[in-house]
Amino acid sequence: MKNLRYLLSTTLLFAILCVTHVEAKALSIGTAPTHEKLQLDLGETYKGEFTVWNLAESTITYYVNASSFKQIDNQPGSAIYLSSEEDAKNPYSAKKWITIEQEVIELVPNRNVTVGYTITVPEETASGEYNVEIYFSSEAAEQQDITTAYNLLGSGIPILITVGDEWAEGAEILDFHSTKKIYESPSLATLITRIQNLGDTHITPKGDIVLTNIFKKEVGRISFNTANQSILRDQSGIYESDLDLEKYINNGQIVLGPITAKAIILYKHTDPGYSILSATTTFWIIPWKLIIVILLVIMIPYVTLRTKKKKQKKSINPTKRYPR
Repeated sequence: MKNLRYLLSTTLLFAILCVTHVEAKALSIGTAPTHEKLQLDLGETYKGEFTVWNLAESTITYYVNASSFKQIDNQPGSAIYLSSEEDAKNPYSAKKWITIEQEVIELVPNRNVTVGYTITVPEETASGEYNVEIYFSSEAAEQQDITTAYNLLGSGIPILITVGDEWAEGAEILDFHSTKKIYESPSLATLITRIQNLGDTHITPKGDIVLTNIFKKEVGRISFNTANQSILRDQSGIYESDLDLEKYINNGQIVLGPITAKAIILYKHTDPGYSILSATTTFWIIPWKLIIVILLVIMIPYVTLRTKKKKQKKSINPTKRYPR
């Protein structure tokens, strides 16, 4: 009985691993564009197209689908499409707005296919931002339940559609800190910024992180969000910013001791103009290895000299011995 249970458990585990491997396999295709951001009016029709090409060595058939999507938690610029059940519950879905000219495409290696699509905004649509993703699935994926892991790895073209002009932008910095309190070198410093989108449209925060030393002098500046990653409505995003300084002196200023980092981030792109978010944190740069080397360089000659003087003193004043 024990052997039978072991055999059944092993078989089940093997089956789960095999299914997971199939579902998590990324699609071997490339797409252009990689995403779209549209500003449309009520009743407006937009005609677009996308190009997809095969990166595999054999001909593969792909199914072209559409669904709304969501952002992966705290990962700005990410998109994972929703299942049919999830899409039906999403009030910001634009799945019903889009018509794709081809539902099945056959991709020959090293060749591309261009497919057109049409988006029509219904007349009775509230102002705000809606989304839909054109995604591709292989025949193997169509024959089984598509899991979140497969969705994440699958290629797709997320489309953000802003309707009307009565929508609000809002954001706040939830957290701003360094990954460590003390760094040995300026080049090792990394800053983490977490921003919450409070509006009803996506935001693309941009700006700078200004670094000053103990003397309040600027020693460096980091461009924030150079990849232009956006945060969807009701979502937050975590951004990593690295200090790209190799030396302890930059532009004549010392990059040692306590360093103050101030984030100055803009996120609005509509009237009344850009809004600023700011936050401050402090970390230390202490080159402890260099300090140890310097101390050794100072201490070794000092100890050597002291030892030499003691020997000389003993040779000049030898210990007197008295007869018994």
